Amino acid sequence: MPQEHCRYCLMEITERAIKLSTRDPTLQRKLLQELSEFINAHFAKLKLPDISTKIFRIIAKETGTKDPFLAIKKESNLYFLQIVPMIRKWLQDLDQQQCLNHLMLYSIAANMVDFSTGGHTVNLSSMTNILEEFPQEGLTINDFDELYTNIQNAQQIIYLSDNCGEVVVDNLVIEFLTSNLNKKVFLGLKGAPVANDCTLQDFTRDQLPPYATEIFPVSSSFGWNLHESTDYFKKLLVNADLLIVKGQSNYETTLNNLVRHPNYSFPPIFCILRTKCKVISDHLGAPLGSNIIKQMFPLTRKEKDSLTEIVDY
Repeated sequence: MPQEHCRYCLMEITERAIKLSTRDPTLQRKLLQELSEFINAHFAKLKLPDISTKIFRIIAKETGTKDPFLAIKKESNLYFLQIVPMIRKWLQDLDQQQCLNHLMLYSIAANMVDFSTGGHTVNLSSMTNILEEFPQEGLTINDFDELYTNIQNAQQIIYLSDNCGEVVVDNLVIEFLTSNLNKKVFLGLKGAPVANDCTLQDFTRDQLPPYATEIFPVSSSFGWNLHESTDYFKKLLVNADLLIVKGQSNYETTLNNLVRHPNYSFPPIFCILRTKCKVISDHLGAPLGSNIIKQMFPLTRKEKDSLTEIVDY
């Protein structure tokens, strides 16, 4: 059963999505009441983030608004595209390993641009200053050396990005992997809108440079639960040497997939994120607001024995 905190978070992001989807106060009240009852009725057995995906789909169907976060997504991508020259300047005097380390830290900072986590707020105008100083924060869980070794040994890498804005920095990581390390990198984005996650259409519309070997749709849901993922992603996964996933939903669904598909042949998996949710922070054993690079697979025997989904923690 999920923690009580999850109920309040779900209600907050549900209300936010409703208000962005319709200005009709009558419809807003109706949807909020119905979805509140839905959450309470199913709370004891709900799975995360499956329930969030279902709620967003109900809102889209009832309001006819398929992409309520569109304006936020455009603004986020534009903001980060404008500071790319500054990020490149910060990296000029670093050696190869330091450069990748700092790029990943900048991408973790950009993971703060999240509009679907209850209790978390975003101020885009402050992000430049946050990014510039961010490497000094370091990592609370630091598996960067293991990740770097896996990158060196890999030929084909799948990289699942997360939110708009953040994807601009992820794209710089991918540029480094393809241009500096000569890796084939397949960038997974959403096939259809879900919160402020970056879709293929967002990436193309906002003219992000296509540094990846290929850009493909991984799912149209929160995270990458295998039952929601595209067949093409599953095909890529078979031949991948490494899977890198960004953000909290991808962390949650990595756990889901490892628990639900214990015999699946996953490549090594690393999660990169900023913790913005107390439940996820507690699951990781890290304070709220921590910077994380964590190897998720393969599992040690101890990790396998203690593995749980977020809702069962």
